Amino acid sequence: MINKPPPPTDQTPVGNIFGWRVSLIGLVLIVALAALAAYRHYSLSVPVGFDDPLEQEGSKEYHQEKAARERAAQDSIRSKRQQ
Repeated sequence: MINKPPPPTDQTPVGNIFGWRVSLIGLVLIVALAALAAYRHYSLSVPVGFDDPLEQEGSKEYHQEKAARERAAQDSIRSKRQQ
């Protein structure tokens, strides 16, 4: 015999399946991470945006110096291995 589904009611179950405590904990976590990102942005003077760092004034020299330092470090490691 096939069971018939219960007749639909006028009240549909609407609500938070996880409960309000978990939702509030999630909200607090999101706000805390956003506050941390904002604090680090202002304290470290990190620019916001997706601009190419090589197009910004003064940063091209920094990246060239960084690449030169990395190449020098790799060369020193190679010379130590060869000895």
